[in-house]
Amino acid sequence: MQKPNARLQVLLQNYFNNLNTEAENEELWSHIIASHNDQELIQLFPDAFSNEMAVPENALDAAKKQTILNYIYNYQALQAGHQPKKARLLPKLAAIAAAVALIVTGLWFYTGNPTVNRNSEIANQNDIKPGKNSATITLPDGSKVSLSDAKTGVVIDASKISYSDGSTLVSAAGSNLGDTSSLRLLSGTTTITTPRGGTYQVVLPDGTRVFLNADSKLEFPGKFSGRERRVKLSGEAYFVVVHNSKMPFKVESTGQVVEDIGTEFNINAYPDERSTKTTLVEGSAKVNEVILKPNQQASLNGTQVNVKKVDTELFIAWKNNQFVFEHDDIRYIMRMISRWYNVEIEYQGELPVTTFTGAVSRFANVSEVLRPLESTGQVKFKIEGMKILVSR
Repeated sequence: MQKPNARLQVLLQNYFNNLNTEAENEELWSHIIASHNDQELIQLFPDAFSNEMAVPENALDAAKKQTILNYIYNYQALQAGHQPKKARLLPKLAAIAAAVALIVTGLWFYTGNPTVNRNSEIANQNDIKPGKNSATITLPDGSKVSLSDAKTGVVIDASKISYSDGSTLVSAAGSNLGDTSSLRLLSGTTTITTPRGGTYQVVLPDGTRVFLNADSKLEFPGKFSGRERRVKLSGEAYFVVVHNSKMPFKVESTGQVVEDIGTEFNINAYPDERSTKTTLVEGSAKVNEVILKPNQQASLNGTQVNVKKVDTELFIAWKNNQFVFEHDDIRYIMRMISRWYNVEIEYQGELPVTTFTGAVSRFANVSEVLRPLESTGQVKFKIEGMKILVSR
């Protein structure tokens, strides 16, 4: 007799090869639903896919993904005793569906409407590649240094500037900036800027690590002194702060100041968003005069700070090279796509009122991000050069 895990692997492989009977598919999902070991269950998927021939190329097409999600959707409705329209996804099954799709294709999407457009085909003349590591440092004297897209981060301390792997920072003219640039750093404000379609990491002089999302700017002094460590942010960044109670770390952005109290947090302060959102992952932080606890988010609208409990993974997914959405409208999703792919978005006619839930790899080309959205039957896309046309 096979062990349950081995049996599940066989059922899962056969599912993607369309070899299961209806009873075997029911057995597969029954095992998944009944499992009390989520870690073992998630591990099941890479184990089942360890054989390259187990899953045909492009096995998980839009229809197959929607089949998985429809099953989850309908099962949840049955379990909860509600109409499908009002049902919520079982957290375990939603995570599993995401795991299946991410492993095979790197993306999945779901709407409350189980309709599938099986003939979905994005109209395009070309495809658009995702963003990459890209940033520019502007030193206090005004000189600019373009950072290598082959590196992921830069370290700035009192003695030198270097890449996070220890290699020396070199200017566009070929001069070594490692040791000599520190003299210019100490004299004023240094700025690191990521373009649309760019991301980068920076370690500040106090050891605080900052992950910058696309189209963002961070200003900071070459040396922290006085009674506080103050930086200024526009755009989005994730902070891992080195705590120092005698010299608190503060982040200034539009309308607010965030002060750490031993903290990891994310700030979304893009000018085109309706509010500035600060999401606390660990420790404690103060937004203006409001103190946050882990898994809380402060939204600043005008001068009003509203606090709510959130799933932090949704708001820091970009740092882990994923887009993750939960009941988000198409305009919000397209703003994120626009920044990361450096594309213009044009809306045509009436837009869907449907919200979308799902996960998308940020390594995928833009057509691969748009295709599962379009497969819901709620929205259509056309790629023209560096512009995406959005319609219903």
